[in-house]
This record gives sequence, C-alpha cells and structure tokens, in this order.
Amino acid sequence: MAQRFQLNTKPLTDPPADPLKRVSLIPRSAEQKLADNLGERRPLAPRTHEEKPFGEQSDDHHVAAPQHNKVMDHETEKIGSIVPKTAHNPHPHGDVLDANSRHSLVPRSLGHNSLGGRFGPGKKQAFHRNGRPMFSLSDDRVMSDRVLKTHSPDMIFFDVKSLLSVVDDIFKSHVPSIDSSAPKPSLVFKDYADHTSFETFADLIDQISCEIDCKCLHGGDSHGMMTSGNHLDSRNTTTFSVLTLVSKYRWDAKLVLVLAALAVKYGVFLLLAETYATNQLTKSLALIKQLPSIFSRQNALHQRLDKTRILMQDMVDLTNTIIHIYQLPPNHITAAFTDHVPTAVYWIVRSVLICASHISGVSGFKQDQIMSFMEVSEIHENSERLRKINAYLIEQLKKSQSTIEDGIIEAEYQELIQTFTTIIHVDVVPPLISLLRPIDFLYHGAGEAKRRVGINVLTQKHVLLLVSDLENIEKELYILESLYTEAWQQSFEILWVPVQKIWTEADDAKFESLHSNMRWYVLGEPRRLRRAAMRFVREWWGFKNRPILVALDPKGQVMSTNAFPMVWIWQSFAYPFTTPRERDLWGEQEWNLEFLIDGTDPHSLNQLVEGKFICLYGGEDMQWIRNFTSLWRSVAKAANIQLEMVYVGKRNPKNGIQPIINTIKEENLSHTLPDLFQIWFFWTRVESMWESKQRMLKAHRTKGREGFKEEEEKDLVLQEIVAMLGFGGEGDGWGLVSKASDLMVRAKGSLFSTGLAQYNEWEANIPTNGFLKALNDHLLMRLPPHHCTRFMLPETSGIIPNEVECTECRRTMEKYYLYQCCLE
Repeated sequence: MAQRFQLNTKPLTDPPADPLKRVSLIPRSAEQKLADNLGERRPLAPRTHEEKPFGEQSDDHHVAAPQHNKVMDHETEKIGSIVPKTAHNPHPHGDVLDANSRHSLVPRSLGHNSLGGRFGPGKKQAFHRNGRPMFSLSDDRVMSDRVLKTHSPDMIFFDVKSLLSVVDDIFKSHVPSIDSSAPKPSLVFKDYADHTSFETFADLIDQISCEIDCKCLHGGDSHGMMTSGNHLDSRNTTTFSVLTLVSKYRWDAKLVLVLAALAVKYGVFLLLAETYATNQLTKSLALIKQLPSIFSRQNALHQRLDKTRILMQDMVDLTNTIIHIYQLPPNHITAAFTDHVPTAVYWIVRSVLICASHISGVSGFKQDQIMSFMEVSEIHENSERLRKINAYLIEQLKKSQSTIEDGIIEAEYQELIQTFTTIIHVDVVPPLISLLRPIDFLYHGAGEAKRRVGINVLTQKHVLLLVSDLENIEKELYILESLYTEAWQQSFEILWVPVQKIWTEADDAKFESLHSNMRWYVLGEPRRLRRAAMRFVREWWGFKNRPILVALDPKGQVMSTNAFPMVWIWQSFAYPFTTPRERDLWGEQEWNLEFLIDGTDPHSLNQLVEGKFICLYGGEDMQWIRNFTSLWRSVAKAANIQLEMVYVGKRNPKNGIQPIINTIKEENLSHTLPDLFQIWFFWTRVESMWESKQRMLKAHRTKGREGFKEEEEKDLVLQEIVAMLGFGGEGDGWGLVSKASDLMVRAKGSLFSTGLAQYNEWEANIPTNGFLKALNDHLLMRLPPHHCTRFMLPETSGIIPNEVECTECRRTMEKYYLYQCCLE
C-alpha cells in the first residue's frame, strides 16, 4: 500500500503513473470511456498517427490536451473513484478486451473527432480524411464485413415507402400531456387505404421487438449510463442478432422493419401517456409502468423524448436515402453506395437500440433527474454520425441521378434529331407528338371561345412553330396579331411553344395572360415540356433569346428553322417559307422606298401613291430634329415639291424615344410611326433583310472566300441595308429621301443638314438632273475626309459574318464585342 501511495506522489513534471491521468486527456466516445469487463479505468491510447487527436505526442507519451477536457477528466476521475481496482490487474492492458471491444465498433473518425465527441456540439471537424469519408476507416470496414455476413437476401419485396411513412407519422406524433410546450399540429387523420397491408410482417416485427427488449435492455443501465463494457457488448451483440432476423431482406427493407419495431414500442408509450387519465384500463397499465409519476416530471421527460426524437428523425432520413438508392437502375448502384450502406445499416440498428433503451428506461429515472452527459453525448454522437453518412450518400445519389437523367436526355435528344432529319413521315402530327410529349393537348381560340383540342387537329397542315420564352415575345405577338388575317389561316396554322428552363407561379400567370387573347394554337401546360425538347430547339433550331418561327410542311419536314425574316419582309407572300422561295423573292425584289416601308406605315405608302417625296429620318437630338425639319420645309417650298417627313426613331427603341415622338406631334414637326412597336418592326424588318441576304450568300458560297467577297460587293441591296443598319444606331440623326421607285438619297444628320442649308449651291442642277440626283451629287461632293461608321448586330440574329465592308469607303470594318444593358 505504501508503494502505491508513493506512485501518487511523483512530481507533476514526470509522466503520470496513473493510466487514467495519462489517457483521460484523449477524447474518446462514450462507449470507450470505461472498461468492458472489470469496471476498471484503462488506457485507450491511439495506435497510429492518424488516430492521434492532438497531433504528435512527446517521447514519454504525455498528451497536451485542450483546456476544455479538464472538466471531463474530473468527471471520469469521480466515476473511477467508485470503481475499485483489482489486485490481479491494477492497470489492465488493452489486450484484455475481446475482438469486438478492441475494434470498439465506434470508428475513430466518428468517435474521437466527430461533431458529437468530447468536444461538444458545434465543434467543426473535417468531413473527409485523406480523401476518404470519415466513416469508412478501418474500424468500420471490419464491422461492415460482419454486417455483410448477415446479409443473404432472397428477393422478398414489399412497399417499404408506405411502411416508412407510417413509421414516420408515429415518430412525429405529439402528446399534449407531454408536449405541452410544443406547437399543436392540426389533427389530420389518415386511413392509409392506399397503403399495402403489412400483415405478413407483423410476426417479424414482434420478433424484432422481443430481441430488442430481451437482450439489449437486459445488459446494463437502461438510461444509457454505461458503467461497464457489458452494456457495449450487449448493444453490439443485439445489433447483429436483429440483423440476422432480417437477413433475407434488402438493405432498405431491413431498416424499415427494424424502425417499425421501434415505432410500435414508441407508439404504445405515447398511447398510454395520452389516455391514462381518462381510460381505466390505460390507467391501470400506466400505474404498473409508473407513468403517473413520470408525467408529473414533464420538464425532464420532455427533454429526454425530445433528444430521442432527433435521433429518430435522423434514422428516418438516412433510411429514406437508402430507399432511393435501391430505386436506381442496378448498374448505377456502384461501390460508392455498396461500400457504405452496410455501415449505415449497422449504425441505424444500433441507434434503434439506443432509442428503445431511452423509451423503456423513462419509468426508472429519479425525480427531476435530467439526462446525463453520457446520455446526451451518446445520442448526439450517433445523430451526427448518421447525418454525415446521409450527407455523403445524398451527394453520391445526386451524382447518380444526374448521370441517369443526362443519359435519358441525350437519348431523347438523339431521337428528336432522327425524327426531324432522317425519318420520313406522312403527316406533321407524329413528329409534333414526339417533340411535345408528354403534353397531348393544345388551346385554340381567343377569350371565351378558347377550348382544349388534341394535336391531331393539325393533321396535313402547314404549321409555324412560334418558339419563345415569356420575356421577349410581346413585340412579335403584337405584329403577328396584325398580320394574322384570314388569308394566313387558310394557308397555315401557328402553334406557340413557350420554352423556359424554370417555371414559377408568376410565369404561369404571365402565360395565362399572354395566350388568353391569341387566336392561334397554344401548347397546353408548357411547364411540362421535356428538357430534351428544350435542348433540341436551342441547339438544333438555334433558339436563344429572340423568338423563332419554325416552318413545317404537312408531312412534318422542316422548311425553315426560322421563317421570321421572311415573314417580316414579305408577310404571307413568303409561303411556304422555303429557301428556294426566299431566293426567288430576292430575285424579283428591287431596293426602293416602297419596299423599305412596306407593312410598317400605311400613311406613307398612301403618300407615295400620290406622288409625294418621302423623307425618313431618325435620331435622339431634339434640337437637330427641329433644325432638320425646318430646313426641309424651306427647301420643299423653294423647290416647289410635295414632301412628307416621317420620324422612324432608332433601332432597339426604348422608353426614351416616346418623349421625342410626343414632342414631334405636339410641335407638329412631322409625321411619326404610331408607336414603339411600329418603330421596332421597321428596324426589325431591316435586320431581317440583312439576315436573309447573309443566308442567301452563305448558301451560294461555292467559290471560296474571295468569290464570296466579290459576290457580296456586287450586291447593292445588301450595301444599302448595311447603311440603314448603321443609321439605326446613330443618336445624332440621319435622313433618307426618295419618291416611289426613284433614287434613294441618304446621309448622316450633320452632312444632310449642311447640304439642305446650301440649297442655293445645287438648286441650279435640279432642272437638268432632277431634285434627288442634284441633292445626292452635292452630298457626295461634301463627304468629310474622316468618318466613323458603325452598326450593331444582335448575337441572336443567327449569322455573324467574319468581315463587313464600310458602305462609305469600302474598307473592311473592325469587329468589336459589345455588352449592353439599356434600361430606361
């Protein structure tokens, strides 16, 4: 005895002789704190560098612990002082532990350094170690191998989702007498009529309950205060006993059955708690189970059940994830799942035993006794462990589901390509059904006359698919509505197909508002359009942000992937919207003012018929507009000509143009296009002319780049279109004047104003050359030596040429990228 006292009086600077003092500084899980056979304190020092919780130890194996572990050391010493040492083995060696205890079945990654470890809640730890999940280290591998030995499924299947939903309902149940502070959920009674009968599994669930009650709760303190390793062995042994009972079921079925056994136990407890005060039979049972005294201590009981419910929910969440895993196609259930599901199954079953222990032990705790640190720590550690496993499996599940979905989309996308390029159809309906499925109906008619019809109504008809989103369609709809005459309806049908990646309630409301007054066909429930179909119209037909008009003939063959340019330029004359038809129309077309304003301003067309000169002008400088219109009135009066001036704004008109239109009207400076829609349509037609011309030139590119360039230079119409596009981007002003099919004179604002102001200098040439040629010759002689010409093309126009020549000097223009956001 004297020698033992001498051991305790060694200086503090020396390594402590007592194993508890040496080991207590190392964080351990609750199940590792005490010996499993003799109640003796024993060292559980880490065996590898990976297991050292605080880094390198000194040569004498003394570990410098964080300050917050001192409290736990004190608690452990108090427990150790109660447990006597044995004379045979005062400092038992770790070899005394059996094989299961040596591995401890608590992975070091999730025991020592887990969120629920000795550090307490909220201590952040790494989710991976050396590139591997923390729960897949060597201890769990040994345990996983044991679990796999109990697994021998024989293809027994049942509705695991339905049974789990019933279990979840029980776990989420609240009893007012216990949960007085909890929010009262609304009473929703379920009859479970749509659930499969589980009568076949009733006996098995009873067996599992008996296994839990008879073995797990027999081996130690039922409250989770483990005073010996026997309790740890009992938990471990019972876990594998339960797994053996469900050996012939799939992993997800095992878990649901075990959770059902726990739900029965928990549900019976809640029923007794709810009815013991009003039902004599329940009151007698509650008296035997000491429930009345329990309910008088609601604070402690509520704390105990609340902690247990958290663990229950984590078990249900992880089980639900495993159910989803085994709903994947077999070839997608990879090692990323199979390596970790056995581990997850083990810890869920073990957590069931912990919950069962707490439920069975509530009747034995002392008056106002709150949960001990070890009980809280045990639940917290297991809860955190399940959450980490669940997070990892969910991450892998999302990857697999994404891979499967991408494969399905790719297959459907290739099928659509074959449908519209290779397969020969006899009617337009089959390819439309292939594109639009699973949507099988359309809306037709405006207002109260709107009705639902089948896609078959389009059989043997020319169809124009109007593809757009919900944000950039108003202008096109406005113009189409004015063009959609009876002649159009006799030639072809329009079908609007809205395409959006994400649909919200606001989008649904906007869709209803937009299609309510449409006279043509509208796709029903466009939010259900498949991703493969959206990808097809974007990648194969070139839909981006601007609407497109895909032309299909009565046999489903694609005539044009975007007939809008032809429709804007020639309207119904472009029918049937084929490339040969487009080529023929350009062959017949001359560049003149009548063609430029066709369909945009009936008033100006009437003035042309009457033989008047028409001057189109634009710009945003109000002072220049006043000066320019005043000069023209003076020149027209002096030259004795009839002139009509029309303000056409600029490209991409915004709200800033409307005040200019209002001022022009108020001051009676000139005529203007009616509104912003008509201004947009005027410039959209010019852009469509350029796009159509580029498409024709591209189709004829058979002579190489030089031949293509020469052909482009000879196209005078294209040069005039490019000049107009350059004017459309000018804010300083520009002008163009002509008469019917006569010469068109154009110039920038400052040059044009100067030329008009110098009328006396070219007035004498009018009788000989005519008014327009005299003006044009004078402007050409006054061209400045330096100029800056530019025009912008939207990236969504479909064709962006590598080179564009300046319309004034014929040099190749420089290319720039412009990112613009103009909100007014």
